[in-house]
Amino acid sequence: MRRPRALGVSVAVLTGVLGLPAPAASAVPDNLYVNNALGSNCSDTGAGTQAQPYCTISAAAAVVQPGQTVQVSGAGYSDSVNITRSGTKDAPITFVGSGNAVGLGSETTPAFTVSGAHDVVIRGFNTHSGIAVQDSSGVLIDGNVAWSRIKPARPWLAITGTSANVTVLHNQLRSTNGVSVGAGVTGTTISGNSVSWSFGTAAIAVDGAPNTTITNNTVAVGCGPGIMVTGAATGLGLYNNVVTGHDSMNAFGSPCPSKTATEIQVAAEATQGSRADYNLVWPKNSGLAYSWGGQSYGTPALLNAATGQGTHDLLADPHYAGPNFGIPLDCQLLADGTPDKSTCSPAIDSADPTAPGVPSTDIRGLPIVRDPLVDHSGAGNLDRGAFELQDYLQDNVELSSNYADAPSGSELTFTATAHSQWLSTVTYRFDFGDGTSATTTGTPTATHTYTAPCDCKASVTVTAEGGKQTAAGAPVSLTITTPGPLAAHFSATAKLDDHPLTVAVDSRATVSSAPVAKFTFDYGDGTTTSGPWPTSTHSYKRPGDYLITVTAQDAKGQTSSTSQYFVAAYAPSTYTAVAPTRLLDTRTSSGPLHGGGALVLNIPNPANAEAVVLNITATNVSSDTFLTVWPDGQARPYSSNLNAKAGQTVANLVTVPVGSDGSVQIFNHSGNADVVADFVGYYQPDGGQKFTPSGPSRLLDTRPAGSLAPAEVRSVQVAGKSGVPANASAVVLNLTATEPTASGYLTAYPHGGATPKASSINFRPGQTVANQAIVPIGQDGKIDLYNFAGNTQVVADVFGYYSPDSQGVFTPVSPVRLTDTRYGSFPRPLPGGGKLPVQVTGSFDVVPMNATAAVLNVTATETTAYGYLSVVPGGDPHPGATSNLNFGPGQTVPNHVITPLGTNGQADIYNFAGNTHVIADLFGYFTKG
Repeated sequence: MRRPRALGVSVAVLTGVLGLPAPAASAVPDNLYVNNALGSNCSDTGAGTQAQPYCTISAAAAVVQPGQTVQVSGAGYSDSVNITRSGTKDAPITFVGSGNAVGLGSETTPAFTVSGAHDVVIRGFNTHSGIAVQDSSGVLIDGNVAWSRIKPARPWLAITGTSANVTVLHNQLRSTNGVSVGAGVTGTTISGNSVSWSFGTAAIAVDGAPNTTITNNTVAVGCGPGIMVTGAATGLGLYNNVVTGHDSMNAFGSPCPSKTATEIQVAAEATQGSRADYNLVWPKNSGLAYSWGGQSYGTPALLNAATGQGTHDLLADPHYAGPNFGIPLDCQLLADGTPDKSTCSPAIDSADPTAPGVPSTDIRGLPIVRDPLVDHSGAGNLDRGAFELQDYLQDNVELSSNYADAPSGSELTFTATAHSQWLSTVTYRFDFGDGTSATTTGTPTATHTYTAPCDCKASVTVTAEGGKQTAAGAPVSLTITTPGPLAAHFSATAKLDDHPLTVAVDSRATVSSAPVAKFTFDYGDGTTTSGPWPTSTHSYKRPGDYLITVTAQDAKGQTSSTSQYFVAAYAPSTYTAVAPTRLLDTRTSSGPLHGGGALVLNIPNPANAEAVVLNITATNVSSDTFLTVWPDGQARPYSSNLNAKAGQTVANLVTVPVGSDGSVQIFNHSGNADVVADFVGYYQPDGGQKFTPSGPSRLLDTRPAGSLAPAEVRSVQVAGKSGVPANASAVVLNLTATEPTASGYLTAYPHGGATPKASSINFRPGQTVANQAIVPIGQDGKIDLYNFAGNTQVVADVFGYYSPDSQGVFTPVSPVRLTDTRYGSFPRPLPGGGKLPVQVTGSFDVVPMNATAAVLNVTATETTAYGYLSVVPGGDPHPGATSNLNFGPGQTVPNHVITPLGTNGQADIYNFAGNTHVIADLFGYFTKG
């Protein structure tokens, strides 16, 4: 503010009389500057300019004029400043410290003494030695701090003499003495201050000073009372204060001399015309809440009943973040996002906003705001004490749009993610980047329709109530294009890393200028899904040709559909052999499988396994029956995997595709039968080894060397024998037990491992039984054969092997019957010495013409003599003594067969003797891959 000197008017008059030129008026600068940090550049004899400031505050105080502000920078001032010059109500003299960073005063004298002056402001100083106001009026002590104790003990602020209308506002006093108002002082307002750990006397002491108003202060004292009013301090007002009681120790750990201080004390002489309300009192230890008119009261209710004071006072823990800071704690949120009322500070939004002396902001200069988490049955939005709880907005605001590319005319939805406690009061300003914007409160979303193409950047600015008020999210880049037609496109491919028969549909090639809001996938098997994503997967329950249709719908309502066929089929796979593991034994679990019933067997194979290899055993058979194993979720085929007569125990190897859930089902035709299932391997599209068909070639015949004794384990060299290479991982054997002396079983497993609880072949005394086995090759290239009981001869023929150098990959198929000599145009059994050609390639449009081998289940039934069947590639000569299955008169005997195919795509089945009907079921085939 620039003020002309008063002499200027007289000079002008004199100039007019004398006819002399008038000198220019000398302007008074708005600011004087003090900065002792500039060293030799400061001067107490200069003009106190910013270029050459005063070195001491006292130098500025000696010349400051009304309306001027003394700006103080630097630190370490030790002079005691005497302020005797006055301002006016409209043009006060103001002293301002630089960010509460100026230390002032000495041990014995105040930093500032205002003496006999009026209209003076002291703001923003860090001064441990305090301030004195003597015989002065219209003085404002605002926003100063003190963080240490002064010696000797005296008030940080002492208002004495005939001082009047002094305002003490927003000062933070910690570990020091408090505010004292002496006798004869009138009209003092003490508002919005924080006083903690005062020593000796009360934190706020008023003695015989009438019409004092004490409002919205936070007092957290150590030793001594909180607010103490003595003498004839009539017309007192005590409102909205928080006074937390004394501790048994002071701030420096020394014991308090008294433990019975009272938080609010008003002497009898001061009660006339005095009023106290909306205060929160929380005494500690044995301290008392009130002393009013010489009587003590432990609760607001007792005080109110006796005096009419404290109608809305609270006796409660204020739930502050710290006793020296006085910030009320907000409500904690429960798991469902609602506030836990028991955790809210009772000081929040419970003060009287109409009380005399209420500050317009809190002690930090932050606004008065409403906390949406608390119940607002109190007086308003103002918190009790000096600190107003604020919402705090974190910096990590995020903005997203439902589309990044869209044609003009499309409505886009923008969502902002802000992080604060009071989201219901947060304001979001969305700038859509095309010159338009929208503002919402409590709702983090906005919609906007772009009317013209543009490369726009949308952004959001979030504003919270009070506290850290604004934060901005990173802009979102948008491409708004010219509208065009919608055209759906997709690809459908087998998803080999998932369950079998799974398709992956990808519609990202769909052409659209508008955002595609929804894709609908019709998979052709009665299943339909829809959603905003352009990709989807689906597992079919059974192989087949399925017409997939994809329909795209854009944000403007346009739709486009397109269709194509997908062939759901089992994938070519490689084999992983495992040590035989028992998965099922109904004798110890569910009980026998009843005739006409089926059970589901879950297989512990990888999710993308296409087929599993099991050794299935039927025992305790009550009547002639057969078992069928097939993929879960598919129709039961007209095929059998093993046949058993009443009282028999029969085992057979089974290679079967799994259902889309990775399981298989086992069906029992009639009677009751216990079922045992041993898991020996699985096929998956990658990760295993390929197959080489060979032989048949005899690997072992114990009849010259001697039978296996009871509980004997005999090791058999496989690698390097019968065409099996040294690096083979597993071998396909046809095992035959013959001339057994007791009922028992054989188990084939990798050499060097423990004997598993599983069987490869079961037999009765005198029986000749064959079963195929896929056996992992163990240490030293060997396998082990374990004989459970009795003596038995063993024959082992090699039909192929799995190795790193092999080329055959296996494709499973749902079981299908290739031939049954009991039916057809010319049903007749296969005679002894006869050959039955079975066409495999081209069958049912399932097996391709380049198939090199097949997995069959071959069954001899209605046999008339002892004999055996041998399966060889089509066109090959009879294999001689090797066999795939052995039978006696009247028996039905199945066996698992992996056989090479001839160049004609056929397998030939030879019958050694007698007549027998032959059944052949297909479970898969091998091709070079």
